[in-house]
Amino acid sequence: MGGEVKSMRGLVVAIGALMIVAGCGRVPGGPAPTGHYKLYEAASRNVSVIDSRSHSVELSLPLGTPSPSLTHLYAINGKTLSDIDPRTGAILHMLALPGAYDLPAATLTGVPGGLSHDGRWLVLQAFDTTSTIPSATHFLLIDTSFAKAPQHIDLNGFFSFDAVSNDGRRIFVIQYVTNTEYFVRRYDVGAGQLYENVIFDKADGSTAMGGLRLGGVPSRDGQWLFSAYVRQDKGAFIHALALDDSGIAYCIDLPGNGYSADVNEFHWSLALNSEGSHLYAANGAMGIIADINLNGNAPPSIARTAHITTAFAGSGFFAQDVQAKEFGASGAVLSPDGKTLVVAGQTGLVWVDTASLKAHERRLATWTVWSVAMSPDGANVYAVNDGGMIAELPMTGSHTPTTFGGAAGQPLALIRVASP
Repeated sequence: MGGEVKSMRGLVVAIGALMIVAGCGRVPGGPAPTGHYKLYEAASRNVSVIDSRSHSVELSLPLGTPSPSLTHLYAINGKTLSDIDPRTGAILHMLALPGAYDLPAATLTGVPGGLSHDGRWLVLQAFDTTSTIPSATHFLLIDTSFAKAPQHIDLNGFFSFDAVSNDGRRIFVIQYVTNTEYFVRRYDVGAGQLYENVIFDKADGSTAMGGLRLGGVPSRDGQWLFSAYVRQDKGAFIHALALDDSGIAYCIDLPGNGYSADVNEFHWSLALNSEGSHLYAANGAMGIIADINLNGNAPPSIARTAHITTAFAGSGFFAQDVQAKEFGASGAVLSPDGKTLVVAGQTGLVWVDTASLKAHERRLATWTVWSVAMSPDGANVYAVNDGGMIAELPMTGSHTPTTFGGAAGQPLALIRVASP
């Protein structure tokens, strides 16, 4: 398939071709960490569990989708779905699959997804690929309590998973209709059919969408999914999708001219505050922060934008690996009090005050940051670079980093930092 979809496949192939092996010893770079956490890093085909104090890889798990509670990790090996305890590696349940199903990708870099916000429902997908364009799509809706048999969903044409509601009654899918456009559709599980109407942007009435999905974040109650998309010849946008049966969606345009003009468009990330009232869209490579207001019954809209300087004065650093520079440098995390946003810049990390949207601190000048995560207590921020190294930095104070080797293989994301 040409256009956007073919570009997406090319990007994933390019990412997968970057195989960099990282060492596992500590590199001097700051004081010993004060907190104690477990870092879950997705890299290549595995999820590594790394101890923040010893810096050792304690477990190597299959690449899979973790539950919100981090008590389950769902992974597929051949035609078997395994429910694994990510804290111990023990297999809790195994389910034989009726075919070669896969976990849907949650991000452009290939981090697996497929779970409902509350972790109760898991959706797998498979395709009939007799040509370059799948002729049929198959979904499998699984109750993660495994109390009943999975439900089969078969659709003619090329679809991909987008989201599933907490009650398991609605699956939202992307239907590809041309080389560059697609529809957002709702599948009603009880009725066993696609809802006849296309979900469209209530702001301007547009039905078709175009672009590549970078990733997304759910609302705190799981009733909305906010996804960041990039487009070839237009600026990026946020797709706000209601996961009820209302058919409501909104598209929020972000500044920019498209990735054909500026490859830094691929570096948009989203971060939601703890109250669920503000969503921040951050692109440190472009130096843009947008604050989206989610308060009230009004449609979500950009309340303000700011341009920040993310360069390190006098650093003299230039990224040498073009592919790493293009696909890395993404990520944004918000402090629990909502006052500080930490964003991956063109290089390194940038601390942004959310009241003023001004940058006030920069660290890791020579790093191309691939992913960012925060400890559950908000005390530390963690970053992994394109070479597989991890940095731990206190959120406040001097932000002096401690650096150490992460998982072997091409890093995909720091998917979680958890208490031991």
